[in-house]
Amino acid sequence: MSRAKAQTLCVVARNSNVPFSRWGETMIAMDEQAGYCYSLNAPAARIWELIQRPISIGDLCASLSREFVVEQNTCIQDVCDLLVVMREAGLVSLTDAPTD
Repeated sequence: MSRAKAQTLCVVARNSNVPFSRWGETMIAMDEQAGYCYSLNAPAARIWELIQRPISIGDLCASLSREFVVEQNTCIQDVCDLLVVMREAGLVSLTDAPTD
């Protein structure tokens, strides 16, 4: 299986312990334990909204590609890059998709 295909099968879920609030087109997420505040631009805020429930990166990117003018492979790469940063900050978790 290709790396890109494997990435699209990963499931992302946001950390339910992270409070967030919308401020205009920006989303603000707070890590109260670490004392950090994260400002998410419009595309990142939309990702945050779409990951209210666990979702595969493939499905996430399919939704984003319909809403934003972005090529699917570019979307996958950009979303994966963002999610790695968000995971390192403790905002989201990434897991392999369950196998049947």
